[in-house]
Amino acid sequence: MSASDSSSRRRAANRALARFALRDLRGGLRFYGVFIACLVLGVMAIVGVDATSRAFREGLAQQGAVLLGGDLAFGRALGVPAEKEKAFLAARGRVGEVLSLRAMARRADAPASTLVEMKAVDSSYPLAGAVRTDPPLGAGRPFYDALALKDGAYGLFADPALGARLNVKIGDRLEIGAVQFALVGWLAGEPDSIGAIGFGSHVIVSDRALAETGLIVPGSLARLSLRLLLPPEASSDADLAAAQKAFTEAFPESGFEIRSRAEPSPQLSRNVERFAQFLSLIGLTALVCGGVGVGNSIRGLIDRKRKTLAILKALGATGGEAARFVLIQAMLVAAASAVVGAALGLALPKLLAFVLGASLPFPLAPSLDWRDGLSGMVFGLLTALAFAAAPLDRARALPVTTLLRETALGDFGPLRLRGGVVAGLAAAALFGFALLISSDRILTAQFGAAVLVSFALLYGVARAIMYFARRAPHGRSLPLRLAVANLHKPGALTPSFLISLGLGVTLLTALTGVERNLRADIGESLPKESPSFFFFDIQAAQAASFHDFLRKEAPDGTIAVAPMLRGRIVKVNGVPAEDVKAADKARWALEGDRGITFSAKVPDGSRLVEGEWWPQNYAGPPLVSMESGVAQGLNLRLGDSVTVNVLGRTLTARIANLRKVNWRSFNINFVLVFSPNAFAGAPFTSLMTLNLPERPDSTREAALLAEAAKNFPAVASVSIRETLETVDGLLGKLSVAIQSAASLAFVVSALVLSGALAAGQRARIYEAVVLKVLGATRGRLLSALALEFALLGAATAAFGLLAGTAAAALVARQVLDTSFHFFPAQAGAVALGAVTFAVALGLAGTWRVLGEKPGRWLRED
Repeated sequence: MSASDSSSRRRAANRALARFALRDLRGGLRFYGVFIACLVLGVMAIVGVDATSRAFREGLAQQGAVLLGGDLAFGRALGVPAEKEKAFLAARGRVGEVLSLRAMARRADAPASTLVEMKAVDSSYPLAGAVRTDPPLGAGRPFYDALALKDGAYGLFADPALGARLNVKIGDRLEIGAVQFALVGWLAGEPDSIGAIGFGSHVIVSDRALAETGLIVPGSLARLSLRLLLPPEASSDADLAAAQKAFTEAFPESGFEIRSRAEPSPQLSRNVERFAQFLSLIGLTALVCGGVGVGNSIRGLIDRKRKTLAILKALGATGGEAARFVLIQAMLVAAASAVVGAALGLALPKLLAFVLGASLPFPLAPSLDWRDGLSGMVFGLLTALAFAAAPLDRARALPVTTLLRETALGDFGPLRLRGGVVAGLAAAALFGFALLISSDRILTAQFGAAVLVSFALLYGVARAIMYFARRAPHGRSLPLRLAVANLHKPGALTPSFLISLGLGVTLLTALTGVERNLRADIGESLPKESPSFFFFDIQAAQAASFHDFLRKEAPDGTIAVAPMLRGRIVKVNGVPAEDVKAADKARWALEGDRGITFSAKVPDGSRLVEGEWWPQNYAGPPLVSMESGVAQGLNLRLGDSVTVNVLGRTLTARIANLRKVNWRSFNINFVLVFSPNAFAGAPFTSLMTLNLPERPDSTREAALLAEAAKNFPAVASVSIRETLETVDGLLGKLSVAIQSAASLAFVVSALVLSGALAAGQRARIYEAVVLKVLGATRGRLLSALALEFALLGAATAAFGLLAGTAAAALVARQVLDTSFHFFPAQAGAVALGAVTFAVALGLAGTWRVLGEKPGRWLRED
């Protein structure tokens, strides 16, 4: 036979197999239930996260001007007047001015006060977008008019949280500084507050009202923001870039941080991208875990179609042709499942926008992008091929006589070379594709390595359990003997159980361990010497009086004082801050204003790790001490220079030493500490902390804050207790989001185990029938099954707890740079949940075995 004849025969055979496979699928997909569910869920998770991330990026791009408050925003700490800059911008479009600061709001008729994030706006606000209020403003009424002076009080809009904190309602009077305000409405949405997370309620007042409060004096910790809205005929991206470039060239030393509508919040964008990537990896974990279910489903499919395969082989089909018959069916179903999963994932952003709407903390612009769906489908198909190859190749080698036996699956034997090669190539393609489309290839590579190691460990543990179960002594209890025998018999559930459920338990243990340690580190393990209160923006003329006030109100407390200014790092070794390649852990130091101080001695809570402190009366060129972690992230060493803009003026200092700072003590400390001569004659405010021997109860805390606000209205106060509660709430919301995504792994685990149980269902029924004939009762069989799944659940829980705890400890110590503590109660709950989950799911999947009548099966045999 010639080569062409052989090739024609193969093509004809493949066409015939394809027609036969399609005709066979017309009988229904009931044998593919787990297969379809695993792939649909995994693909949906990956595509949904990618589509939502893309919707967020497009939302930022489309609504950038609204989110920023203009086409361009120029921000810096309040200092020298910016009239020249404002006039320069006014020649290019509409200009608005916003001042932001923290202050204390107090009720006019009661001794209650709270910290507020105050925003003072001019008559142009908002340049872009609209402020949503409750109740809504009347049609055509300017927002600024509602802030005007009326009946002796200026108007004020506030976040609804202020109502709960001060027990106020619309129409009530509040005092901020030396001015009385009337609450005229609640803020339902601010166009320029994206990503704004503060420790106080947001309030908006007029610039005129702020001028009368007495809060703005030289050195005040306020931030100036100028917004520019270009005219419609000159608002292209090129015009935007030209305006930004012209401002930078005209005012190179102004110290303004410039943001454009193209990227209104770089930090928020990075955080959302990181979070989306993290969720994508969780989704990919679920998909890979579901791949085990795909393999089990193929085994179950071969079991149910073993007679069909035997007939094909008996009629002359080769083993390869019989395997291709099943492969064609499997890949057709996999393709359809991937399409369904991709469609559901692409619909997720629209669903989020419809259900959550305005409550989302970031904008979404849902759109259908074929790239998101295609990448998810590729992941699904490669996963299906990788996990289906091995069982298909094993079935390929089985003779007709073996396929006709009820226990065909138990005779599969070890992994064959051909199946291993195909599975390995598909897995490599899956990993390579993940690297290709990833925005962080290092993280993806680490994830791939972790999955590979986890699979190897789980499979090794499963084989070890089977080895020891095979050699375990035979006890007197029949259910226990049967349970132990089921752990190591041919076709045992042990590998599938360990791999699928083990990954889920490991993931959940790691996530909950990291979250629990974060909460403990921030709140529960707060050092005794940590301050109870922070008081900032204390003017120089009031510093001594306020110190005496604290000493009188809390004679048992310890007071710490430090001078404070606000400034921004504008250059590092002469390189503009926006051009510096900083590590992720240090990037925040280059964005926005930072607290800055000066000191003649090493601050408490710091220790020198490199260099020497300056002399007591140092009078040379400006020197600065930098926190060692930030310096490392910015690749700075002793002798390098840092340029900051403080109060509108630039100052360059040489790094004299590096400090290790214990931030978790919450004591006064700063990234940058300058030599005192650097700011000689500059106006500054004081920052004070009060540490009480015992944590104050809410009554004493409220009384102290109210008295401070009454006697020193310009001083802003922060309670550490309230701050930690706010942070804990944010961690709680993040934890819910992460654990909700991680729960997908458990859903997939349930599907995988269901597939494994279904794959071995016929063999289990056959064994149960034989045991019943030999006298076994339903109760004994039930006990044996319960013990089997309890043993598997216990082994899985033990591995998951060990591996998850190790992963959590690694993340806590290496990534979060914090201590790690083991929480037995949490570990016990996870272990108990895993065992319960295993027993419940195992019994639910094998309940049919107990009700089978021996007669029918014996007649069939």
